[in-house]
Amino acid sequence: MKHIAKPQDAEHAVYYEKFIALVDLKKSVLDQLKANAKMIEQNLLSLSDDKLSSTYAPGKWTIKDILMHLIDGERVFLYRAMRFARNDKSPLPFFDENEFAKQANATAMPIRKILKEYKATRQATLAFFTNQSAATLKRIGMASNASMSVRACAWIICGHELHHWNIIQDRYLGARL
Repeated sequence: MKHIAKPQDAEHAVYYEKFIALVDLKKSVLDQLKANAKMIEQNLLSLSDDKLSSTYAPGKWTIKDILMHLIDGERVFLYRAMRFARNDKSPLPFFDENEFAKQANATAMPIRKILKEYKATRQATLAFFTNQSAATLKRIGMASNASMSVRACAWIICGHELHHWNIIQDRYLGARL
């Protein structure tokens, strides 16, 4: 799949560095997104609904909530990437991930329905980034009061997913798979 170079520090807020650092530099970020989707689907389908719908501590999200959060976050970053790719200079606002999670009510949904939405979102992400030119991937916009490039959005989506997958493995499943 297409190679998208790692974004430079000026292409994203410092906050996102922890996510970008999780992406494997030796592999295409798009290949990783594709592989991650398969791995996550396989692993989540093997879990009981009780496991998918429980938390590791009071006030924390369920695994279903986390998956929906990943879907929502991916959509937000894909939207940002599209706006920046189209050279839209309008600043884009923050989004409230906790309100999104609360309103999504993912725990009440069957995992297969959530995974269907996840896979559709991932396909849209891969199609979009595959079609961008090298010059377009470097375009910069403003989101959450910080500069962000189109390519940074791809890396953030991937790293954000890896971050939450590590949390699922460590805190919900008891070990990394």
